Amino acid sequence: MKFVLIALVILTSSCKNQKGLVVTDESQDNSLTLLVQDGYFFTDSIETSVVRDEKTLKSFFSRVNRTRKPGLPVPKINFEEEMVLVVCMGEQKTTAMPYLDLVARDNQKIKVGIAVQNETETKNTVVSYPFCVYKIPTSEKEIIFKLVN
Repeated sequence: MKFVLIALVILTSSCKNQKGLVVTDESQDNSLTLLVQDGYFFTDSIETSVVRDEKTLKSFFSRVNRTRKPGLPVPKINFEEEMVLVVCMGEQKTTAMPYLDLVARDNQKIKVGIAVQNETETKNTVVSYPFCVYKIPTSEKEIIFKLVN
């Protein structure tokens, strides 16, 4: 009986990290929609990218899912109407997640601000490699990413 109880505890606690990873957030203020936000995508420095086709999106998620079982599902995107913005923050000494916000639009450029959610101080130092994936309506305009404090 103890073996069954221990097995159940291990099985239910081992999948907790995968719960709640995929979040959808419809913003009324802007046209950015959060698709995925997570605390681990190993990269040395900040990486940003604009994904305009399914092959590139699947390639990114194959890199994300190399170290996780089960992997995160690839979001379904209609690339005729939408494109995807990806931001990987690199090594961070916090568990705060990044988020994107439209800063400005003009006829040639879309400026997107990258910010990190405020986090209460903790006694332990945690190293994370957070990333976020947003969708935005398709545009031929240049996308410019800028860190916002």
